[in-house]
Parts: sequence; C-alpha cells; structure tokens
Amino acid sequence: MTVVADRQVKDPCAWLSAVTHELADAPPADTRAVLLTVWDGLVAARLAGLYAAAASPRWRARQRHAEAVEFDLAVQLARNCTIGTGLAFPARLPGAAVAWPGERADAAVAAVVSFCGTAEAVLRRAGELTPVWEDSLLGPVALARWLADCWTGRHTGCPLRLPSPPPPWWR
Repeated sequence: MTVVADRQVKDPCAWLSAVTHELADAPPADTRAVLLTVWDGLVAARLAGLYAAAASPRWRARQRHAEAVEFDLAVQLARNCTIGTGLAFPARLPGAAVAWPGERADAAVAAVVSFCGTAEAVLRRAGELTPVWEDSLLGPVALARWLADCWTGRHTGCPLRLPSPPPPWWR
C-alpha cells in the first residue's frame, strides 16, 4: 500500500526533523534500515521543499533544481530497497495548502539541508560497513550532497523530466 504523505502530515518540518534524528541514531551496519529511513526523510524533505517553494521565488527556483535530484535519489533508493516504506512522494502540494510565511520557508530549507548532511554521512558510513563497498551506495551518497547543494544555491541542474508513466511512488 502506498500512502501519499502530503495528506497525512500537518508539519513537514517537524516530521523532517524527527526523521533526521532517527537517521542520525540509526545503526549504519543495518543498511536496509538506513535506506528506508533516508526514503522517509526524502519524502519529508520533498514536502517541506514544496511548501518553501510556494512561499518564495528564491526557493521556487532552487526547488526546480532540487526536484530532479530528489527524483534521482528516490530511483536509487527504490532500486536498493525492494520493498519501500509505502510513502509516496508528493508531485505537488495539495490544492488546499496554505502558504507559509518566509521565515517558515527558510526554516524548512534549513531542515532539508540538515537532513541531507545527515543522510550523506550515514549513507557513507553504511557503505563503509558493508562487507564489500557497494557501488549502489555511492549514488545516494553523492545525490544527498547534491540535494543540499541545490537548496544552498551551489548546484544547478536540469529540470525534472518524468518517465511516462511515472513510478507509482511519485504522486
């Protein structure tokens, strides 16, 4: 079963913060648990980023770059976790979404960047602890860094071009 997170979450920043703390405390030797927690965090980061983008032209421009990296990271995580957590990525905000003030949007982006730093470090450590470094973990490590760089303005990329049909986890 796939749940669309935007209908369930009242405060994406609080959720993202909780997942970031959970990820920081996750045992890196449990690669699958790390990957599933990164998935949840990426869904929360996507939702927080969409709200930030709706609040400010600056964040909207950066969200366009981040979106492609979010999708690529999700594809890699989906390949590494044969069974996902059941959370789907919101393709857009729900129609009834309330605009956030600028300060809350700034806090959301800071939470996304913090999550990315934690994800990068934990994914790297998880890869180092596997019996054989799996090349499949190199991609998520790099993409976590690029996602943070998109939000801080250090990385610009290409706009997202979804495959047709889009994956079932992108709603």
